[in-house]
Amino acid sequence: MRHGELIALRDLLEANGIPAMIQSDDTGRMLTPFLTRGQSLWIYIDNQEDEARALLEDPEHVVANPVDVEAFYELTRDIRDDPSVMNRVMIHLGITVGLILILMLLVIPLIRWLAR
Repeated sequence: MRHGELIALRDLLEANGIPAMIQSDDTGRMLTPFLTRGQSLWIYIDNQEDEARALLEDPEHVVANPVDVEAFYELTRDIRDDPSVMNRVMIHLGITVGLILILMLLVIPLIRWLAR
C-alpha cells in the first residue's frame, strides 16, 4: 500500500475518533523489525480494533465509542514529556522491591528458626 493511501486511511480513522499512526522503515517499531516490514497502519487503542476494521471496510460506519483524538494526543504528549510520571513509577517500583527484600530478609531467618 502506498504512503498516500495510508495517510488517507489514518485520516479517516482519526476523523471518526480512532487515533492511528503510520509506521515505516524509518520509524521506531512497536514490534521487532522481523515481524513487520515496510509501511503499516496501527491504532493506539486496542479495544478500538473492531471499530477500526469496520470503518476501513465501510467508510460510512459510525464508530460507537469515538475518542477526542486531539485530547488523546495532548494527554499522551503530557505523559511522555512529564518527567514526574517516570519519577513516580520509579519511586513506586523502588518501594515495592524494597518491601519484598525486607520481607525476604525477615521471613528466611524466621523459617530457619521454626525449622529447628
